[in-house]
Amino acid sequence: MPADLGEDQEVDWPALRTAWGHGFPSDYMTFMSHYGAGAIDDSFSILVPNTPAGAEEGGMAGETRNAVDLWDVGSVPLLAWGLTVAADIVCWKTEHEDPDRWPVVVWRRQKSSPRWAEYDRGMTGFLCGLFYREFDDCPLSDATLWGNLTPRFISGGHEQRLLDEGLNPWTGEPDPYANLSFDD
Repeated sequence: MPADLGEDQEVDWPALRTAWGHGFPSDYMTFMSHYGAGAIDDSFSILVPNTPAGAEEGGMAGETRNAVDLWDVGSVPLLAWGLTVAADIVCWKTEHEDPDRWPVVVWRRQKSSPRWAEYDRGMTGFLCGLFYREFDDCPLSDATLWGNLTPRFISGGHEQRLLDEGLNPWTGEPDPYANLSFDD
């Protein structure tokens, strides 16, 4: 996945470690330095890492709160890192002290049984598993990335700059809605 429209998220990892009480997987930290938070093919958002106090702002904290509310099998420490257009929440199950050993768990909004599915892979392994169809079936409710061998990533910053220029970030075409505001 080309990183030409990615950008360094410039994350204060020590501050986040203190705020969350644990570190983060190395592949996620590397992803943030090359790509940053943003979207893959306008269907899968990689969440901005923020502190638990930032839950009202969305991002990692807000979606983690949503995932914890949806977990129906007792208490388990979750940390959200992705969200799909179908409202699936992609998390790490943070039970191990080594973040590189955290499995990915997915709450699938449009799949009723099982709602939660666990994958013994990290973030990049999970994404590659989607792109290369390495699972028995698509782990997400939306199959946009399933078997997509040419995924495209755009960071949130690049997406906003293209919108400010009046362009649809995903097509490059003029976007008549790009500068509309619904706030008074």
